[in-house]
Amino acid sequence: MAPTPDSSPPALSPPDAGLEEVAECLAGEVHLAYAHRPESGITAVAAAFTPETARARARARASALVVLHGLPDGLAAPCSPDERELCLADFMPEPPAERHVRVSGDGLLSGERYTLPAEVVWLGDRDCRVEPTAVGVVGAAGVPGAIADLLAHDMVTRWWANPRMPLLRVSQYLAAMIPPRVAEAVSLLGLRVSAFALPGPGFQIAVVGVSGDGTTIATAAARSVEDAVAEAFLRALAARTEPWNTLPTADSLRRLTVWHREVDYLAHLEWSALDADATVLGRPGEAASSWADIACRRFGHEPVVVASEAGEPVKVVCPGAACYRTVPPGTSLPCPVP
Repeated sequence: MAPTPDSSPPALSPPDAGLEEVAECLAGEVHLAYAHRPESGITAVAAAFTPETARARARARASALVVLHGLPDGLAAPCSPDERELCLADFMPEPPAERHVRVSGDGLLSGERYTLPAEVVWLGDRDCRVEPTAVGVVGAAGVPGAIADLLAHDMVTRWWANPRMPLLRVSQYLAAMIPPRVAEAVSLLGLRVSAFALPGPGFQIAVVGVSGDGTTIATAAARSVEDAVAEAFLRALAARTEPWNTLPTADSLRRLTVWHREVDYLAHLEWSALDADATVLGRPGEAASSWADIACRRFGHEPVVVASEAGEPVKVVCPGAACYRTVPPGTSLPCPVP
């Protein structure tokens, strides 16, 4: 199941101190950072084009994951009269019975205080019928990056269930969207990168598969196709080295399915795509609109940010986003992104 050393990034093992380390892959052109928090068993892996960025990403994600895995301790609170209560029915159709564990959050546009069902916030394998999701976890890109993550997963999840519009195949422009030396290293190591774009209102979605002795697929949203593809590419590389036994069971099984059925997944994406014109590159989104505004227009509700006891944002959730579900998809090819 693990990638072979000559075709994929090296697997990272936790340092003796159990904290952080950085490794190089793709001939030293991409850096993978591993952050391990032994006191909670949390592991975060991130990829970037510089070691400093990779380390910052892994450290920020690990810090947020520690808080989210520790719920309901620390953040659970009863609903007070000045807080607006959101229920599971606001997040998903036909929701299961709630556990009545509440978490507080703040509306990003109104500043209104909310209480949320813990099921859409917490992480880790839980004894409940709501599948935990890491979509919207706040990392080094901050709250705007977490909202972009929500938008990307929402659009790809909906597209996978009902592909009414074609993807745009942009694999042929890969060398213009990632650093040239990275593109050269990809080719030399025998990896294949399949890149697709899905235009959104004011932003661009990228779906990128990195294959070669197994496939990982990731998605990202950005103002331009180039930025979205570069970010999705890095996420797909990081997923190749992330210890799957640290993931929720449903996510681990999804990745295992994608890994072993790479031909099916890539064929499905290729069959659904049209070659993109070069003019799709460099086409900016609506710079005047914030990510929170875009999300509010798309989902019909403002995003809500949950913070740690120290006041650090750890996750963004939004009613209306297709990121919250009761069970993993039951199709023969489940959506490759959680």
